[in-house]
Amino acid sequence: MSASRLRLIVFCALAILLLVKPPNVFAQTTTITDVSYTKTALFDIDTQTPTPLLIVNATIGYGDAGVGDYLLVGVFDLDSGNPVLGMGSSSPQPCSSTVGIAGCLVPLAKRRGMERMSFSLDHPKEVWNLALIAALLDNASDPIANSYSDYTFTITVQTALTFDVNVPIDVPVMVDGVNGSGGAVQLALPAGNHTLSVPEFVSVNNATRLKFLDWSDGSTATNRTVELDHDITLNGNYVTQYHLAIISPVDVNGTGWYDAGATVTLSIQSNDHSMGGVMGMLGGKWVFQNWSEDHTEISPSSTVSFAMNSPRVVNAHWAPDYTVPLAILALVSTLTAGTFYFTAMRTIGRPHGRSRSRQKRSKSRARSRKRKITS
Repeated sequence: MSASRLRLIVFCALAILLLVKPPNVFAQTTTITDVSYTKTALFDIDTQTPTPLLIVNATIGYGDAGVGDYLLVGVFDLDSGNPVLGMGSSSPQPCSSTVGIAGCLVPLAKRRGMERMSFSLDHPKEVWNLALIAALLDNASDPIANSYSDYTFTITVQTALTFDVNVPIDVPVMVDGVNGSGGAVQLALPAGNHTLSVPEFVSVNNATRLKFLDWSDGSTATNRTVELDHDITLNGNYVTQYHLAIISPVDVNGTGWYDAGATVTLSIQSNDHSMGGVMGMLGGKWVFQNWSEDHTEISPSSTVSFAMNSPRVVNAHWAPDYTVPLAILALVSTLTAGTFYFTAMRTIGRPHGRSRSRQKRSKSRARSRKRKITS
């Protein structure tokens, strides 16, 4: 039997089942159990695809089947009365033909058994009232009376629009409060307002980062609301930045982050700089020598320029100049030595003076005693 003829048989038989099936009559020869289905979904009208896929799963049981009978199962649109377009599959016995229809026709090899069936549904409606119907067909492909069973259900489908966000791979994207991966993020979302958030800075490593610039629509906000009334693509523009570190005993402006490729100019305002602390108070100073990087001299000039094509660590070399402090210390030492010398000399001269006075007083007392004795 050709695929087109099988498809026609399935379509006609399903239509007959819906039209002639007595309501709520469940025959003993077929049963529908373990039904699961997508209850809500978004449908992208541009790509004609639902998110998630509209899938109906069920276990179909049958009994008392005759030689050459078929098991026919399909999904109906209750509003239009037509079988739903889509595809069906069955296990362990495969479908004979399901091309273009959410149905399955299974030739039966035994009188009773169970089939696990799955149906994908195409071209959904906003509110979709559906019925899953099963029946047996005889060897002439005619429905067998009172072999019907059914299961009714509703799927709600909301029209979706495509929201594409393109950022560097290291940048996380948050849409409606849900974190997503970086790079290219594509979402199917309902029409309306949605929140979009990206970080201003993203660290790549200790000396490299990404800085947000703007969005392709001109917005410079990292946290914003996007009105989705059509398919939208937004590109988040980031610039790579590298860190410049300056190592110097004297404060030198310039340490910080710079855009990749930017030209940085470092300048020393004065080639000598007062030291701190006591040595600075005594006139000690630092004298600029040169700039270096990775132990290699860049320039001996007080001003140097270079491109930030990578993270950089630049050293400003200064030599200590102790000329003034040493001169002051020498002077202080000289003055101290002189003062010590004169003080010592005065100290040495004083005992001799006191000795002469004592000698005079002794002689005077001796003469006085002599006069007394003589008299």
